[in-house]
Amino acid sequence: MAQNPPGFCLRCGAPIVQGQRFCARCGLPVDAMQRRGNSVLAPQNSIQRPNSASNQPAYSRPASSSQDIIQTSRQAQRRRGPGRTGTRLVILLLLLLIVLGVASYFGLGLLGISIPGIGSGLNGQSAVTTQSINEAVPYAGVTITILNVQQAQSFGDDPNTSTDGMVRLNLQEQNKTSGVVSWQYYDIARLVLPGKTIVSPKYVKAKVGIAPGATQTSFIDFAVPVSIKINSLILRLGASSEEQMDIPLTGRADLSKYQPKTTQLDGQMQYLGLNWTLTSVTSSLSVVGQQAPKGMRYFTVTLKVDNTLSQTAIIGSAYDYMRLKSGNTTASPEASTLPVSFATGVMGKTGTVTFLLPQGSTAFTLILLPQNQSGVDQTSTDFQLV
Repeated sequence: MAQNPPGFCLRCGAPIVQGQRFCARCGLPVDAMQRRGNSVLAPQNSIQRPNSASNQPAYSRPASSSQDIIQTSRQAQRRRGPGRTGTRLVILLLLLLIVLGVASYFGLGLLGISIPGIGSGLNGQSAVTTQSINEAVPYAGVTITILNVQQAQSFGDDPNTSTDGMVRLNLQEQNKTSGVVSWQYYDIARLVLPGKTIVSPKYVKAKVGIAPGATQTSFIDFAVPVSIKINSLILRLGASSEEQMDIPLTGRADLSKYQPKTTQLDGQMQYLGLNWTLTSVTSSLSVVGQQAPKGMRYFTVTLKVDNTLSQTAIIGSAYDYMRLKSGNTTASPEASTLPVSFATGVMGKTGTVTFLLPQGSTAFTLILLPQNQSGVDQTSTDFQLV
């Protein structure tokens, strides 16, 4: 009759189950355990049976209770806890420092304070010096205002920036005319440095055209060493073939010579049965969409016409019959808003005619040429600028 195996190995204390022939841990045959019983001594490093009366089998290892496991886990957590808490504190401290740093940069920027040698923005922008200008000149019929000039080692938003000095002109353009006006600052803007060195734009951010009645802003960047002061620079507007304007960037330059100048007149003429009055003349460097060629200037006359005839007077285009003479130069119209006909009884109908004549012209004769089909003689009136 088969004998039941002992519950545990007599040598190492490993559990023995029904049908097992050898100890899974030390390899002792189960038959030897049954024959020898307690005569098989456990090795010196085996676990001895406790002396206390216990239901545990001989040579088995005492199992840990659930309370022991929980207590051990809590002790481990207490041992690990201070390290994790310290790490969290370090991370929080670093985040706080980053937030304070960013806030400081933005705060100083809003207050207009810059720190030399330290970036004033997240893009690494170097310290910027700003000088207000607020000077305006007309170009091609559009008013261009130089709002301010900024100087820095470099500009982070300029893809062509130099690293040894940049100057930026912030501009506003206002088109008070009735036509779209277009130009390229790359063609018409230059910076004149001390010693008469001419610098072309490094980068321009501007719309090419400006619509009638619109106002927009632009900026032009030039590479200029930071050692050169803003108030020693001159902005030159106008292409090389045009009448150019030099604008000192001091904020207090006298730019009156570039502004339009109007002289009030009262020249009387009779032409094609109509009463004509020359009311004014305006001298300027530009008209809608055009800057005067080098050495030239625009002269725009304003006329008022009364028709006392009993019929509509058709006089044709001013381009055909009107001329302006100064010295040895006689000019045809460049532009005209004068009507080609005047209805019966119309009074005070006005229009303008623009001519291009040399700079320095001050004495003029406005001529209305004879028209062959009407047999009307030529008429004219003289005037001067004051």
